[in-house]
Amino acid sequence: MRARGRHHAIGLYAHVTWHTWRRELSLGRVDAAVVAEVVLEAARRCGVRVHAQAVLVDHVHVLLSYPPDATLSSFIRHAKSESARRINLRRSEAPSFRWARGFYAGSLSRSDVRATRIYLANQWLRHPDRIPA
Repeated sequence: MRARGRHHAIGLYAHVTWHTWRRELSLGRVDAAVVAEVVLEAARRCGVRVHAQAVLVDHVHVLLSYPPDATLSSFIRHAKSESARRINLRRSEAPSFRWARGFYAGSLSRSDVRATRIYLANQWLRHPDRIPA
């Protein structure tokens, strides 16, 4: 996101991850689609742009860019809470789905974005046992 104003350009990028409660292998294919959709909604709501994402059975990766007035914690809070709410509404069995507390966010330079996008695209190869079914 190279937002340009009259006298500035902004290029803030981050690689964000979070995981399921106790790293449980609890996200199925439909759940993963819900998470991916909610991540995009949270991005629109919080003013960030998602460049790539990978949702696995026990964790999520998101590559994003954001303006300096956006807070990553607000984006992640919305993505985690709303996705858990929707997954639990869809499921009727116990126990309920939940995310672990916290997240990881690493800042990236513009030159790291391509490599990170490839890294996220290859999550299925890195973790073939973690593909939502």
